[in-house]
Amino acid sequence: QVGSQVQCADVLDDAEHRAPAFALDAMTSRSLARALALASAAATVAATGGLVPDSWAAQLEALRSGDLLLFVPPMAELELHASQAVASGEQPPTIPEKWSSSLTVDGEFGNLPYADGHGTFLYDRPGKRDRMTYSCKVPYFDPVQVQFRDNFRMATPTGGSGINLTFGKDDDGVCNPLHGPMPWSDMFAWLQYAKPAGQKIVRGETCSVWSLRLTKPLVMNASVCVGSDSLPREFNQSIGGPGSAFSSSAFMQFFNATAEDPGEAAFTPTKACGMHYPTKPCPDGKVIKMDTYRIWSPPEPFELANRDTGDVMGDLSFVCTQGSGAAYKSKVISQWSVEVSSAFGQYAFCNFNGTANVCSGRETQLTSVGRRSGQFSGKGPLLGQCSVNDDTGSQYSFPGTAQCPPGVSPGAATNCAWGKAVPVRTLAAICVMQERGLLDACKRGIGHAPFEEAIGIWKKAFASADASLGGCPDVPTTAEKDIQLLV
Repeated sequence: QVGSQVQCADVLDDAEHRAPAFALDAMTSRSLARALALASAAATVAATGGLVPDSWAAQLEALRSGDLLLFVPPMAELELHASQAVASGEQPPTIPEKWSSSLTVDGEFGNLPYADGHGTFLYDRPGKRDRMTYSCKVPYFDPVQVQFRDNFRMATPTGGSGINLTFGKDDDGVCNPLHGPMPWSDMFAWLQYAKPAGQKIVRGETCSVWSLRLTKPLVMNASVCVGSDSLPREFNQSIGGPGSAFSSSAFMQFFNATAEDPGEAAFTPTKACGMHYPTKPCPDGKVIKMDTYRIWSPPEPFELANRDTGDVMGDLSFVCTQGSGAAYKSKVISQWSVEVSSAFGQYAFCNFNGTANVCSGRETQLTSVGRRSGQFSGKGPLLGQCSVNDDTGSQYSFPGTAQCPPGVSPGAATNCAWGKAVPVRTLAAICVMQERGLLDACKRGIGHAPFEEAIGIWKKAFASADASLGGCPDVPTTAEKDIQLLV
């Protein structure tokens, strides 16, 4: 569903690593580990064409959702699957332990491109951390939209991998801490298995190319061009490719590099992560009735609690990024009517943990319905938490802890944020996406939000079951009767 990734419970300073890290109580840690290991297994298989280890799943899901820039292979998987990188007689270079540089970055995750990124890169191998801070164009909705991002990777106190991902600057920044059970792996650890691949000139400097290709458990190509000073000048990575249901790529160049310690101040948390996580709820606490949509797979329970959804534009903007409709032949799209408090909080990531869906975040975050602009884009402040988002649509999270008792309306007086959820219609995803031409309309709309043609197709599909009017027939769900009785 929208934004399929897992968020950690907290962000703070870790004395051992002298960098922002993640503090998880035992119960939260276990549930998040299970969530990352088990969530969206079907989507991961569809994305890669086969089963992948648990340690890969979290990053793949975050890549599919557009929340990560690149994939860092866990060392255990490299050792298992990189045997094809037969020793060539040449020793791969060793990247300096600490260095920093200016950075340019371009790429694509799924169908979400980013371009003309400029910023800085920091690297600290002994400290098990690296950081990319940059501004880039995100032309999926608007060809001239520019977004600021801070991608701060680090090892957690338990030896896992963590990322503080910030969108926006200063008081307009939103911190999204991501945490997973996969062990820490250095960004350039794969170099020890790489083969020499000639030389090239990058920004007027000659450098030596080293490359690695993995075919199991997924197809990944990576290369780095290293200068005579052992510092990288260029980095390329791609996952998937022609015929894959999912693909991503990242292209980076490093210049003005210095093999010196970046210093502790360079790893100071962003204001969003250090002071404002999670963001405060919106000041307007009116009760509103709205429609929201969710793409899902039976036999998953038919409910909104602990799930992420979107309005028309918000949900279709996610669906539009997912490429081939073949991956959704068994999925359905449900429309719900629900009452919510408009005191929206920071969007929370809700996933399956092997037993039930859970929304992750601090307790204060999970007392509100979360809202963000479609796919982390848009012009609204704080990623669209309190704005109309008519340019990208809105995506919502419905924490179970914020749900009202049956028959109770949300609000401060009732101490709950949403309730009276009633399913309106459920359609086969393949009818909307392929038979009515939504995916083709998405392709034509990229860069021209709010995707009016695609919105029209979506609305007609839900307005009627008559195919001659663009409608889709209802798909029965066994839980609808029980849900209506509980409202």
